[in-house]
Amino acid sequence: MFGVTGKRRIRRDRVRQQRAKSDATLRGGNGRRLTSWSVLVGVAFAVTAAAIALLGEGGLEYSIGQRIDKPAHASVAFQVPDPTQTEANRKAARASTPSYYTRNAPALTFNRIRTDLMHLYQTAADAETFPEYEEALQSLNWPAELRAYEYLRSLVEMPNDTGRAQFQERVDKLPLEDEHVVRDVSQELRETRSTTGFIILEVSGPEDRVVAKRIHNRELVHQGSDHALRGCAAGLARKLRAYQLESTVEAIVLAAFSEEPTIIFNQQRTVEEMSKAAEATPEAVTTYEKGKPFLAANTELGPKDLELLRAHHTAYLKFLRTDDPEAGLLRRERSLQRVGVVTLVTLISIGLLVYTRLHQPRIFQVRTRTIAFMVLFLAALLGARLLDMSWPQIPELVYAPCLLAACVLAIVYPRRFAVGVMCIAAVLVATIVHGSLTFLLALFTGVAVAAHQLSEIRSRTKLISAGFVTAIAIMIASAAGGLVEGHSLRFIMYHALWAGGCAMLAAFVVSGVLPFIERAFRIATSLTLLEWRDPTKRLLQLLAREAPGTYNHSLVIGTLAEAACERIGANGLLAQVGALYHDIGKIPKAHYFAENQEGGISRHENLAPTMSLLIILGHVKDGVEMAKEYKLPRVLHQFIAEHHGTTVVRYFHHVASEKQPQIATGKHDREVPEAEFRYSGPKPRSRESAAVMLCDGVESAVRSLHEPTVGRIESVVHQVITGRLNDGQLSDCDMTMKDIRQVEDSLVKSLCGIYHGRVAYPKASKGPGEPEETEKTVTQERISV
Repeated sequence: MFGVTGKRRIRRDRVRQQRAKSDATLRGGNGRRLTSWSVLVGVAFAVTAAAIALLGEGGLEYSIGQRIDKPAHASVAFQVPDPTQTEANRKAARASTPSYYTRNAPALTFNRIRTDLMHLYQTAADAETFPEYEEALQSLNWPAELRAYEYLRSLVEMPNDTGRAQFQERVDKLPLEDEHVVRDVSQELRETRSTTGFIILEVSGPEDRVVAKRIHNRELVHQGSDHALRGCAAGLARKLRAYQLESTVEAIVLAAFSEEPTIIFNQQRTVEEMSKAAEATPEAVTTYEKGKPFLAANTELGPKDLELLRAHHTAYLKFLRTDDPEAGLLRRERSLQRVGVVTLVTLISIGLLVYTRLHQPRIFQVRTRTIAFMVLFLAALLGARLLDMSWPQIPELVYAPCLLAACVLAIVYPRRFAVGVMCIAAVLVATIVHGSLTFLLALFTGVAVAAHQLSEIRSRTKLISAGFVTAIAIMIASAAGGLVEGHSLRFIMYHALWAGGCAMLAAFVVSGVLPFIERAFRIATSLTLLEWRDPTKRLLQLLAREAPGTYNHSLVIGTLAEAACERIGANGLLAQVGALYHDIGKIPKAHYFAENQEGGISRHENLAPTMSLLIILGHVKDGVEMAKEYKLPRVLHQFIAEHHGTTVVRYFHHVASEKQPQIATGKHDREVPEAEFRYSGPKPRSRESAAVMLCDGVESAVRSLHEPTVGRIESVVHQVITGRLNDGQLSDCDMTMKDIRQVEDSLVKSLCGIYHGRVAYPKASKGPGEPEETEKTVTQERISV
């Protein structure tokens, strides 16, 4: 007894020495390597985050419907276009443009009047008597006067048509072109009525040049005014007073002017000139002086207010690029603000990395995972910054990349770590986009709720339902923040809906890119594990067909491991699926393992212990190779490589020891070292892998019991777990003594349920003449799981 205890003590001392040596190595060279890598990653992350924070000039952080709690003062003098006043000025310019007129080509009115006057002369020449003359004029509705007839006859009787020539000359000299008869000016087809009081008459001048004449409205004769027309006709008739033709000439002129105007409105020319006048009118602006308020406090921003703020922001950025001394002071102030932002971003980044190193140091031990972790965060920061620059009026868009990162972290890492990291990241994002306190609190709510729900994903609808719950939570937080800031209900509902929509968008995106997330971080979600647990999987079907005993053994181990891990708060589904595949390496040589042998015939009877050892040890290596061949998720590879740890193959070690030659004392010539019969490992590095190891050893030991009573099961379970613990197989995982005790209790309960006692049924009665045999009835207490 003392010898056994001494050996155990020596073995424990060796384990402690090896552990101390490995720890010293880790603190030495490898520890320095990890520290250097961590520092390099931290510097790169902080520098990149600071660069993202300094990206762009920043947008206008206001939106329509927002209420500002303090007046907005002008940092620089700026001008804002006044569209209303500009339109009024242009309308006035169009109204001040005179109307353009042209001759009523081909001057039909003037030709008609001269023709009618010469016809009057011819009528007098043809009429021998006044009655004939009077009758001819009455047919033309012209008045006839005796004096006019007598005078015209005197001209007719002049020799050589001298009288006709004299009358023609007087008719041609009538100033008809000076009379400007127009239609009603109020009916001119132009946009606005002219306010100039004159028109422009364009006529053809010498050398076909257009001559513009300015004519006052008083000089125009409107056809609609009978008084004006009669006055115009009377004025022309007086030019022929010497011929006593006033009444007749007046009638002729009045008839002509009443039917056709002498000048007509040129709409196309007028519109062109009005457009030129409007275009030449400068844009009206409103000037705001520096330091003066341009928006009052408690103003609910409308479209015009937003344009005013945007104009001020643009003028401020433009002023910063000038050589003005005040611009230099503003640039210095802006530079100091940027230095402050960079400092805060650097401090928060350091805090994020320190928190990660304390709670998930393995992230920095695998470089691919480190890079994926940092790329995820930097992508979220960059996305938030770009969205803030592109659509500053909708700050809730920034929630989308942050919630997306929170969902990914919750899937990949423990829930507590994901919540903590994303809360720090939320502060970092709020610093970069200059978010308010209510913005930060809403973001806190969103990332915390999202990360809390996605610790385990067993269905596709889990992501959508989690997104819906997150959307409700972040909408409530956003609405509460809007109420605190005193915004209108319409503004609050608008931005709350945007926040909820971003949460749903993040959920849908995560649902679509979930396979890529698993590949980038080398993890398998519960959804993937459920797929690999399906008995129709090719590898499980191969295991059931080629090694049925191993398959049934794996099913039992999966049940035991799931219950044990659920008991200690580990991932029971991962342990169950890992147990299903932990012995797939036995498929190539299935009949060399006891559970697959038929008739109790062992193929190891004719093999040397060392050869049998190679076969037994080889199932671990073969299992890893098969896992790679069938593309088993990498997270399941650990169960294949670690389910035996570095334990000793006891049976073949014993056989090898017994076959050693004995000396005269009866002892063997030499002891076979246990190190030669140990698995190559590694030892379990996770609680799930350790649970599978314990379940594997315990189940095999209990299955070998002849009568597995409750007491025997408890004893065997305790012995196996204690042996693994003393052998140092649990030294590399974070399983505590409390966890080990709970695993032991779970295994005892599960195994008692599996190997519970049954009532032995009596055999059927023998036929006549045959002795009856009775079978002992064994009763055992049935223990329910």
